[in-house]
Amino acid sequence: MQELRVQIEAIPITEGDRLSAWFTLPIAEELFSESLGVDAESNDYRITEKELPFAEEVDEDTTVDRLNDFYYTYESLPADLKEDYGELMCHFTSLEELHQHRHDIIHYSWCKNMADVAKHLLDNDPAFTELDERLVRYFDFEAYGQYLDDNGKFIETEHGIYELP
Repeated sequence: MQELRVQIEAIPITEGDRLSAWFTLPIAEELFSESLGVDAESNDYRITEKELPFAEEVDEDTTVDRLNDFYYTYESLPADLKEDYGELMCHFTSLEELHQHRHDIIHYSWCKNMADVAKHLLDNDPAFTELDERLVRYFDFEAYGQYLDDNGKFIETEHGIYELP
């Protein structure tokens, strides 16, 4: 599991130096105050570096509470969505939006291409499974996969194919 962390710098200069420290999310407010000498609810700090998958959501003035909210939102995503977070975020505007749709996203982890998705969908369709095997043999799964791709929202990743709402 990737460690999610940020470097935060206290804005008031203490003894000629700026205090800064790395914090692993979620950030405990007591540890924060002890390390930097400023209260987590003040505006006396800024984020200077980020090692986060959702780094684009975090500005230098993001609060500790908001950082912790981002962390808990990210951690509540299913493991497969976290694994392909970067690729999925090309289709969502924010971590919050991805989180809202997390139950609507279908992951075909065993599928390598759209023909595999087409075959899977049809194998689970009662009308198709009732067809005689001699007819099924001639079905063009690649063409149906292309039809699905043209008329839906699919993302191919190293870990399978996702169908988006």
